[in-house]
Amino acid sequence: MSKKRREDEPTGLDRVLALMDEAPPGLHDIEPPAPNLPSGLPAPLIELYARCDGARLYLDTVELVRSADVVQDEAGRWKFGTIDGETVSLDARGRVWRADNSLEDDVVEGTRLERWLAGVFDAVGLLYDGDGEFAEDVFDEDGEIEDAVVERQLRAQLKRDAAAPGPRWRLAQLLLAGGDAAAARKQLEQVVADSPELAWAWLDLARISERSGELANAQEEARAAATAAAGHGQEGYFWAQLARLAAKAGDEATRATAAATAARLAPDLKAQQLAGARASLASDDPDAESARGLVELLRAVWPRDLEVLALAGTLEKREN
Repeated sequence: MSKKRREDEPTGLDRVLALMDEAPPGLHDIEPPAPNLPSGLPAPLIELYARCDGARLYLDTVELVRSADVVQDEAGRWKFGTIDGETVSLDARGRVWRADNSLEDDVVEGTRLERWLAGVFDAVGLLYDGDGEFAEDVFDEDGEIEDAVVERQLRAQLKRDAAAPGPRWRLAQLLLAGGDAAAARKQLEQVVADSPELAWAWLDLARISERSGELANAQEEARAAATAAAGHGQEGYFWAQLARLAAKAGDEATRATAAATAARLAPDLKAQQLAGARASLASDDPDAESARGLVELLRAVWPRDLEVLALAGTLEKREN
């Protein structure tokens, strides 16, 4: 058959629903369209619910709730489902957001609903064989998905939605964890080009620059992260990271300004970071790098605080 799409082949939402229909029984569950839709739904959700009134994909890995169960959150986004238990929602611009529990923050997962759903369908499908059973060699001995498979999943999502910042950002993190900082930076630079408001991606760029000793670049990227985080619930944390990098670079003016901003925006940050550092040092298998980063941040923002100085002394003794 020609590589070009036939005119009668389904695309977008219709393609995904057609593939769900063709899948082995029990793998997906599609509810028939409701006779009437609730008022006030945005156009992309109306298009979805005109085709099905909710669905469960890959044994509840992805759940699209019934149209009557769609609600708006405090940010004004319509919560319409979950993936791996994390909420997905749609904003007024038609973008799909996913709650990232590891960050306690939401990240844009798709630029359009149909692209997001197509990418997720293809990505999760990599875990299954033609019989609807888990494919071989996708999980490690601990039951976690192999990194190589995760990378293929993220690239499958990006194939359907190349400008989606969430999948590309996670791909960058995976590459960085695997030791390929250059490839990770390339992905992160694309993320901030597409979505300059994603403060976490800017901060990851700063960390890559820091590791390579490029402290001037790291400061610029940390400042971009703090600027992008304006109004964000964790804005103070990003200013604290700028203070930490400025202290490391010997830029006292920037450190002092960033520290004052962090302390003003995040009055609970010191207690949180102290608790994290103490927990790390007290664990049976302490993460020295994590503890060091926490202490560096504390000393940059509260350089004369007695608790901070005492903790820094404990870390110094531990490392010597």
